[in-house]
Amino acid sequence: MLASWAANASWRELPAELREKVLDHVVDTIGVMYSGLEVEACAAARRAASGWGNAKEATVVGTRSLLPAPNAAFLNALHGRIHTYDDTYEPGTMHAGSAVVASALAMSEKHACDGKTFLSAVLAGYEVASRVAVAVSPSHYASGFHNTGTCTVFGAAAAASRVLGLNPGAVAETFGLAGATAGGLRQHQIDGSMLDSAFHGARAAQSGVMVAQLRAEGVRGPPAILEGPMGFCAVMASARDVSRLNAGLGSEYEFAKTTIKPYPTCRFVHGPIEAALALKRRHGIDVSAISRVVIETFKQSIEVSDRPELKTPYDAVVSHQYAVALALHKERVELAAIVDEHARDPRVLALMRKVHVAHDPLLEKEFPRCWPHRVAIEMNDGARFVLVSDYPPGRVAPIPRATIDDKFLALSSPYLGDQGAIKALASLRALEQVEDLRLVTRALPSRHANEERSHS
Repeated sequence: MLASWAANASWRELPAELREKVLDHVVDTIGVMYSGLEVEACAAARRAASGWGNAKEATVVGTRSLLPAPNAAFLNALHGRIHTYDDTYEPGTMHAGSAVVASALAMSEKHACDGKTFLSAVLAGYEVASRVAVAVSPSHYASGFHNTGTCTVFGAAAAASRVLGLNPGAVAETFGLAGATAGGLRQHQIDGSMLDSAFHGARAAQSGVMVAQLRAEGVRGPPAILEGPMGFCAVMASARDVSRLNAGLGSEYEFAKTTIKPYPTCRFVHGPIEAALALKRRHGIDVSAISRVVIETFKQSIEVSDRPELKTPYDAVVSHQYAVALALHKERVELAAIVDEHARDPRVLALMRKVHVAHDPLLEKEFPRCWPHRVAIEMNDGARFVLVSDYPPGRVAPIPRATIDDKFLALSSPYLGDQGAIKALASLRALEQVEDLRLVTRALPSRHANEERSHS
């Protein structure tokens, strides 16, 4: 049933509000692809990928390189995930956007699809990935699997299959092939490697394109890979609800619960950032007079984000302590302060040592329905200010379109120039009217890039 829906997902049939949301996520996801271009590990990946094939099929966003579609999908998703600045599906603890959009973008450019087909593919990918993730949550993630690798590959496969116009039976068999590639473990959260987290999404994008191409050429996979007794849900989740794969399909959209990030940090950290900022503004808190900050929350948030010291670059991305101290001191959380260790303010690091994270069994009961965090700021004079954040920003009220557009412009303008970024944004916002996606991807390369770019 899920495969049949994905095969026939139609942009025209979506409610207007959901169409707007899909477009917002496309703009946001392509924007964050620019943010990873300067990371050395991503540059190394581009060097490696240059030897994986010569077909000039799909754009690597922010460069002038055209690569085989699976390789372009891999790099674009890697760039989009490397700072975990991409969107989040909270009920399934997953970041699907980079893999899904990268897969749809590469395949749509390769096949010169129109904008509506591309957007239909993006919707199919998001919805499939979200339903797979919620069907196995929270036990799958709690067991050590990284949903961004294991679940998003089904979404990337759905997106690529939709572009290719595969029939429902073929899409189910494409999922079967995708299941053989569904991988990703959370050991990187202990060892401190952001690249591993990004690699999971990148590999999912690449695999999604590859398995759809394999099925289009006649290679078949097991169609019951998701719900079967030896399938993904049964084997990889100690507790699961396979009814979530199809419940309300076509009328209820799990994708609607996916949220765009206003901050370049782990999504677990967003709620505490907002709560700390709200308390500071509401009570006029003097940061120099804070004696202690306590963040109480659920276990998974603690496992990932209780980082009292910045021992690795990954710690800065996910740390509750650092993000809240940064927000209180600067009243903003910017990418440079996260990724550039030389940009770190000693005052922020000093306040960070006063931030403590603790488990609350009552808040635990609310997860994963919501992601609750209680933030308490204690002052030297004995005053105590408390606020509970049930959801990170964007879950209850959408992130404003102007904020999304500003984020895109800020991330892309160093590569496109101010006018080039405005032009690219306008092209993306007009996707619905585009007859050939290559008209859009031509606006995405950096003006500084010197790689040869030509469609073969």
